[in-house]
Amino acid sequence: MTIRLLEGAFFLASLAQPEDNSRLQPYIHCDGFAGGVRGVTLDRRPPTAQPWREVSSGGRTWRVSVVEGYRVMYSYPRTYPFANLKAERSDPAKYAADKQVVMRSLEELAGADGNTELAGFSNQGFSGQTVTKKELAGSTIGITQIFSDRDLVIVTIFFLNQAPQNRKFETYEEFIALRDDFVRGYIECVAKKIIRRRK
Repeated sequence: MTIRLLEGAFFLASLAQPEDNSRLQPYIHCDGFAGGVRGVTLDRRPPTAQPWREVSSGGRTWRVSVVEGYRVMYSYPRTYPFANLKAERSDPAKYAADKQVVMRSLEELAGADGNTELAGFSNQGFSGQTVTKKELAGSTIGITQIFSDRDLVIVTIFFLNQAPQNRKFETYEEFIALRDDFVRGYIECVAKKIIRRRK
């Protein structure tokens, strides 16, 4: 419990750090949505990192541009991490190509595993896709990608499995409901923050 409180204090303290001036600010400061999920850690991509990440697609390895990035780990109270969220801003000249690469990569991942389902969505000016395992197996049971064409941002969310006593959900159906609430609540939060930022 003490560790969880310290993590929460760390996350709240991080809100006053320099990333408040970042164009990714609306994407990394959402907290308390979807039934009380909380951001417990916030990590910045090192400024010295290469301005790209590697993604496999079509039997090749592609470089997806990353000019700025953050990772937020989310948990429900008294549980192990539920979601690992990465928000990354692309090079303006490369965003369209980056988006196509990561979309193809997720589609190929779904196609290579007959135990997954792929679905696309659109909500409040964002588009995205989700691949989900059909059962609670493995360490990652779902991946959602959210695209902001206006901000040139790609958000990738890895939904994590844990031992039953360390997670909020018990059944597969409960996980799907939590995942859907998380994605919907996150998008609503980001959209509101973007509106406030532009006023």
